[in-house]
Amino acid sequence: MGNTQYPREGLLKSLYELTADITPNRFVTTRPNAVGKQMDEFLLVKLPQRITQPGDTYQLTTGQIAVFARDIQGGLENSLVLERIQDAVCSLFPIRSNLYLATRPILLPGGSDGAGFHSLIIQFNIRIHKDFDIHPTELFTL
Repeated sequence: MGNTQYPREGLLKSLYELTADITPNRFVTTRPNAVGKQMDEFLLVKLPQRITQPGDTYQLTTGQIAVFARDIQGGLENSLVLERIQDAVCSLFPIRSNLYLATRPILLPGGSDGAGFHSLIIQFNIRIHKDFDIHPTELFTL
């Protein structure tokens, strides 16, 4: 039996790159501390669930893209910006690549982060093709 591989980094890289046209402010797994240039919006791409291998030809997991928008005056949610970015992210689905198929986005509440932003979470199913072929040079450092 061969080694089991989990292409977590390849999935994150792909989702990160796919969202480039939505906003330049994208982060993988963890958002940075509030230092430097202020942002009005940003995306957080992550794989918060385990990767399972229910069959010989595929693996399953769940992905998330959290959408953040700076609050408007008085700490109120900026619904217009959140919805605009949410629509842009959801328009990417279904996502098909040689590595995976991402489908069925659902919207989860995010709420206030206590740091001047409100968020929405877009969660989706990922089916990883086990016959993927990713070379180390195609990966990036997270």
